[in-house]
Amino acid sequence: MDSSPSADLVFDRKWVLEQIGGDAGLLHDIIEVFLVDCPDIRQQINAALHAGELKALHAAAHCAKSAVGNFGAPAAVKAAIELEEATKKGETAQLERLTNSLCQALIEVENTLRLELV
Repeated sequence: MDSSPSADLVFDRKWVLEQIGGDAGLLHDIIEVFLVDCPDIRQQINAALHAGELKALHAAAHCAKSAVGNFGAPAAVKAAIELEEATKKGETAQLERLTNSLCQALIEVENTLRLELV
């Protein structure tokens, strides 16, 4: 059986539940923490971009990647990886576009996870 998240889902509920032993209550707890933390992560990403601080932007993108990776969110993880790589390479012309892409992906994950709590 394939144990990786499905690439066409914003949030792969089945995959996440497999990772946490099928505990839907734990899933809801993890979602609630993410929903509290994610706006701060997006703020850190944008603040680092506007300050031109590549190390801080890289760190914030890495944090975002770790956070969304817990939910089997491949598009958001991909966006975070692309931003991380651009900061490492100093590709400053790409940073605004990649930051916007990551923030949009994070919002999409947030919105999808909110539906899980309803």
